[in-house]
Amino acid sequence: MPRHKVLEIVTEGVPEHRAVQAWLQVQPDSCAPRSLELLQRRRHSTVYRLNKVRSDGTSVIAKRCRAATARKERMIYQELLPLTGMPALDCYGTVREPDADFCWVFLEDATGASYSPQLPGNRALAGRWLAETQLAAASANFQSCLPDRGLNDYLQALHGCRAMALRHLDANELPAADAELLRKVATYMDGIESLWNEIGEICVVMPRLLIHGDFVIKNIRIRETAAGAALLVFDWEFAGWGVPAADLAQFTDRVATPDLNIYCSTLRRAHPHLNLRDIQAVAACGNLLRMVDQIGWITAGSEFVPPQKLAKVIAALGCYEASMIESLRVFRMELT
Repeated sequence: MPRHKVLEIVTEGVPEHRAVQAWLQVQPDSCAPRSLELLQRRRHSTVYRLNKVRSDGTSVIAKRCRAATARKERMIYQELLPLTGMPALDCYGTVREPDADFCWVFLEDATGASYSPQLPGNRALAGRWLAETQLAAASANFQSCLPDRGLNDYLQALHGCRAMALRHLDANELPAADAELLRKVATYMDGIESLWNEIGEICVVMPRLLIHGDFVIKNIRIRETAAGAALLVFDWEFAGWGVPAADLAQFTDRVATPDLNIYCSTLRRAHPHLNLRDIQAVAACGNLLRMVDQIGWITAGSEFVPPQKLAKVIAALGCYEASMIESLRVFRMELT
């Protein structure tokens, strides 16, 4: 079965590790794991696997994140996803760290098959799952419980990306190749902003709905159930409410690429004005918004770092250049 890439294995001081101590507050009768696996480290979140700590020998995912994020994720797992009638991961509970604005969230380890957007059956599952989850969230009025993620959020991220690139270019302290890449990034951001009115006009057809925010293959598993294959979706850190264009993105940056025909036919139960052509156009916008998000995450906090500490940022940006070019090309084709 697939597993997250392990960044580090912790074997020393495991019983005293704060992830283990927090888990024991949720399940006091659990045994301490022999090891922890560090699976993810972001600016404001860290994810571990606690190996074989449950009574049935299964592992638990421990996520340390901001308290607001923890509240949001717990609500989604425990209150929203059960409303869909589809399988979902269990959330075992949360524990707030003393004297800190951080919490631990404890989740079922998402075992199952890898998701592949190259498989039509997987894409069909994703299209139905996304629409059904959005419909359930709207029916239960979850909008008030989630942060707003309107188009203005993406525009602010775009401005931040460009400001970072231009500041380092103005400093004139980068190697020529790095400077050229940042110049291209700024140009791509200019290109996306020049299309902002068109993006807004296209997206206005869509209702405001639940947004996962990082609907990509690493956050999805396929589990076989008595009723057939089911999607398990996790990592709701960037979830919000708005136009779900980025969740509909197609074949760029490891996105889920949900089947848009199935998505549209499911969503039309509540929004009969939608048609497949509308959804395809919104998905083309989503390709661009996904790039803005991804580059925003890469460059966050980098505007004022010294140039010698930009190596990882520059390398990551280089990996996304082709996707930026292709996303702009696809969108411009939608306008013709």
